[in-house]
Amino acid sequence: MLVALSPTVDVNEEPVIPDPCNGSSDNCEKLYTDVTYPETHNAHATIADGFNYLAANHRENLSNQWDAGFRAFMLDLHHAQFSTDFANTSFCHGSQDLGVHPCILGSQNAVELMQILHRKMDENPRDITTLLFELYVPYSHVEYILNASGLLDRAHIQQFGLEWPTLHEMIANNRTLVVFVQGATDSNYPYLHSYSEFGWTTHYADRHPDEMTCDVLLGDSTQPVWHMNNWLGLESGLTDFVRAPIVNSYDFLLNRSLECWAIHGSKPTFIAVDWWTDGEAVNVTRTLNQMDHWSDELPLRAATDSR
Repeated sequence: MLVALSPTVDVNEEPVIPDPCNGSSDNCEKLYTDVTYPETHNAHATIADGFNYLAANHRENLSNQWDAGFRAFMLDLHHAQFSTDFANTSFCHGSQDLGVHPCILGSQNAVELMQILHRKMDENPRDITTLLFELYVPYSHVEYILNASGLLDRAHIQQFGLEWPTLHEMIANNRTLVVFVQGATDSNYPYLHSYSEFGWTTHYADRHPDEMTCDVLLGDSTQPVWHMNNWLGLESGLTDFVRAPIVNSYDFLLNRSLECWAIHGSKPTFIAVDWWTDGEAVNVTRTLNQMDHWSDELPLRAATDSR
C-alpha cells in the first residue's frame, strides 16, 4: 500500500519578504493613490545649481533630493532666454510679469536634468516617481524632453475615472513615472495628466504657519490625488527659508497631514516643501505609509532625517 508523505517543512525557514516599493514592501500592493510621496517644490531651483537666492527654493540639487528619499518633483518649464528650440527648453523659476526673463536668475537645461533623473530611476527600478510641471511652453516641448531623456517610455497613462494601479503593477509594467501638468487634458498627450482634473491642491505660500489649512485651492476634491503644499511665502513673493525649519519639522508636518487626512478622508498623496534640508518631510511620509487611518497609533519615528 502506498502512503502519501507530507512534504518536509522547515519550521525555521524565514518568510520571504517581497522587494520594497518606494522604500517598503508594504507599499507594493497599495494603489498609487494610497501611498504618500515626499515632494520638492521648484526642485530645480537650487543654490547648488547656481540659482540666485531670489529664485532659489532649495540649497541642494535634485540628485541629492533623490538620494534623501524624495520621489516627487515640482518643476517649471520655460523657453530658454534666447531660444524657443525644443533642445533649449529650460527649468527656470518665475514669470515675465516683472519684465525680465525668469531664466536670468538661474536655469537648467531640461533634457540634461531629466537625464539625471532617468539615471536615478534606473538605479532604483522599484520606486515610482512623479513630476508636476508648471508650463510656460507647449505640450510638444514636454514630449520632447521626456523622449530625449529616455523617460517617455516609463510614463504611465491613467484613464480618467478608473482606479489607479498598485505600485507592484506599475513596476511590473515598467511604467514607473507619473506626469501631471498645469493645463488641460489633451488626447494627443495621454501621459500628461491635468493636475486639476485628476486631483487637487491646497493653498500655498501662506504668510504664517497658523494660516496653513486643508482647504481646497484648485482642482477636483473628489479625486484621490492631492498635494499638501507646505511652504511659507514672504510679502515680497519670495519663499521663506528662515521659518522653513518650523513648517518642515516632523511634528508640524505630521500633525497637519493627520488633520487633513481626517477632514478629507484620505492622506496627502504628496507633501510638498521648500528648503527640504531643514526638516523631515521624508520621515513623515514613512510614518504615514505605515498607517491605515488617521486615528491609528503612531508608529515609531524613523531614526534618520531627510538629509
